[in-house]
Amino acid sequence: MTTEARRIFVGDLTDTPLPEMLATIHRNRVPGVLEAQLGEFSKRVSILNGDIIFASSTNRVESLGDALLGAGRITVDQYRDSVLRLLERPGKRHGEVLVEMGLLTEPEMRAAVLEQVQRIVWSLFDIEEGLVTFTLGEERTDEVFKLRIPTPRAILHGCKTVADAKRLVSRLGSKSAVFSRPPTPENLKEFQLEGGEEQLLNLVDGKRTFFELCDQGPFSAGLNARVLYAFQCLGLVRKEKDSTSVIRVQVPSPDPSP
Repeated sequence: MTTEARRIFVGDLTDTPLPEMLATIHRNRVPGVLEAQLGEFSKRVSILNGDIIFASSTNRVESLGDALLGAGRITVDQYRDSVLRLLERPGKRHGEVLVEMGLLTEPEMRAAVLEQVQRIVWSLFDIEEGLVTFTLGEERTDEVFKLRIPTPRAILHGCKTVADAKRLVSRLGSKSAVFSRPPTPENLKEFQLEGGEEQLLNLVDGKRTFFELCDQGPFSAGLNARVLYAFQCLGLVRKEKDSTSVIRVQVPSPDPSP
């Protein structure tokens, strides 16, 4: 099967925001690699059974070694030594080399890789334009250290913390839009919402408007709007009716953790 034949989605973040892409992939539970081409750099997110298991970036500042160096976990000399050893053993991963050098324990290496993967994934939510492809098939299973980030949780976290959510929230419609709760999607039967998220979802009754949900929800109005958008992406809420009035919900920069 050719690469072109395996590429089942090609789109632009300008037209389809990342949360909606990820929600569709999770809904279909297909394995593959989501790749975003962002100027001279690219970022790849590996997905298995609909959930995120790895992420990488061609931008050196997002590499594991640079992240550890920037955090003061390793010295410049240790970093250089590890890179030289890595060049001599191209089949190895940088984290494995750092463990062999005694600079990280196995649990520390896994935790550092998870942090790196999360940083790359969260950074994608802030990007508003760029070509994205999804290529079907498992890949890099020897490099993922069996990480697993549930995609629904990634979508909620990403929507909550994205620097500017105005574009995302505007996709919900006007302040008078009314939402209902359809049956829980099959792919979310085992997914657990957090306390405040559950409270907000329980307010959705097919009668309250978007403005009322943002005003009465457990978080700030801006954060309630962000979470409602994530709910819509995941299929937990559905817009029933709307008007042509302009949305006026304020969406400031990310709120502190609720």
